[in-house]
Amino acid sequence: MSINTAIEEAMQIQSGEHMVILYEQEEEMVEYLSAYIHSSLIHNKRCIYITNGDMDESIVLERVESLSLGREQSGDFIVLNKEEAYSKEGRFNPDKMIDFLRTLVEEAIAEGYSGLAVTGEISWVMDYENGRELIIEYEWKLNEQIFDRYPVTALCRYNMTKFSDEMIINIIQLHPYLIWQNTMHQNPFYIEPEGYKNNEIAKYQVQAWLQNINGFTNEKSRFRNMLSKKEKEMEEFHKATREGIIKAMVELLSTHDAYTNNHSENVADLTSEFGKQIGLTEEALAKAYYAGMVHDIGKTLIPREILNKKTKLTEAEYAEVKKHPVYGGSALGHVAKLKEISKAIHYHHERWDGRGYPEGLAVEEIPQLSRMLCIVDAFDAMTDDRPYRKAFTEEHALAEISACAGKQIDPVLAGQFIAMIKENNAKGESCQRTKHCKLT
Repeated sequence: MSINTAIEEAMQIQSGEHMVILYEQEEEMVEYLSAYIHSSLIHNKRCIYITNGDMDESIVLERVESLSLGREQSGDFIVLNKEEAYSKEGRFNPDKMIDFLRTLVEEAIAEGYSGLAVTGEISWVMDYENGRELIIEYEWKLNEQIFDRYPVTALCRYNMTKFSDEMIINIIQLHPYLIWQNTMHQNPFYIEPEGYKNNEIAKYQVQAWLQNINGFTNEKSRFRNMLSKKEKEMEEFHKATREGIIKAMVELLSTHDAYTNNHSENVADLTSEFGKQIGLTEEALAKAYYAGMVHDIGKTLIPREILNKKTKLTEAEYAEVKKHPVYGGSALGHVAKLKEISKAIHYHHERWDGRGYPEGLAVEEIPQLSRMLCIVDAFDAMTDDRPYRKAFTEEHALAEISACAGKQIDPVLAGQFIAMIKENNAKGESCQRTKHCKLT
């Protein structure tokens, strides 16, 4: 793989992705490791490179430096040795390392970086008593406590010559993404943290194997070419059906709550536009759009007389309304491919200060897409007539968002959203949205 191809692939890595690169010779992983660091710096991340003293680190550092020439990088690059990171006080403690990473990402966010990128090699832990168990515990706790909650990516490095085959199997099962021979693979053998936490590895292995068998059959069947045309037709049919069902669900909501008319479409369009502004991938943009379309679908289970009440809601009525993100997220949560959209809907009324609902999550515990929806949903609601008030102007709505930054909403995303709306207005583009042009 050329370095340009490696960079192009590494640029698609998203926050929350936990990867492992397996190699036997150091030169096998230099290209991808350099590309990972370079892409992280371009994406305004603080990149932590942890050394172990066993390899010639200068090769990677020189390659990263050469890639930076003539390319704009806004991130921060820090080199730590294992004693400064993993092995404080001469011991490797998984929980302390998790706390250390949590502190690093919180500091990076506070200093204006978009997140944290970490890469390190910990074969030396095998020299400790219970080294194998320590590594396994550290890796599954990363998956459980860091990647679903913070904007962190990690590229773990394991030299296969330093581990037993049994340990390599564990390493593979602990990482959702695997880099082998300089190519990224979504790992079909990955085991969810619950498998290790609850000591149910065999159960999760069986599930992963069955899914892998199904995927292999779909891709490698000797009948693949014969059926490809029919499969394409069926894929287009399913795509059209999914989109039709979503539109029907949104239309059903608009008949249930007249004040949501066009709201779902506005939120979908504006969330997708916002995603482009902050550099989301095409896949993430699609998820942002569909999450916006169905973010309020849970309101179909809320009595109409509550949704359309023109006077202040009672405490009991408000408690009923607060159930709608749970209803909506639950409805989609049973579909594996909609898991991220389901989470976005479930948490889109959480607050940055932890005073939201339904779970009371705070700051980076709230998924990024939920934080985006929170801003866009509030903006569109404020700039529309409601049963209890007239629409605000965009200027008023943006002032409210600014005032709520750091309290109700993510302060970084708030600033980026305000800048986008103002930039669009300066270009005369606000009228492209369904209704906002009449409010400026």
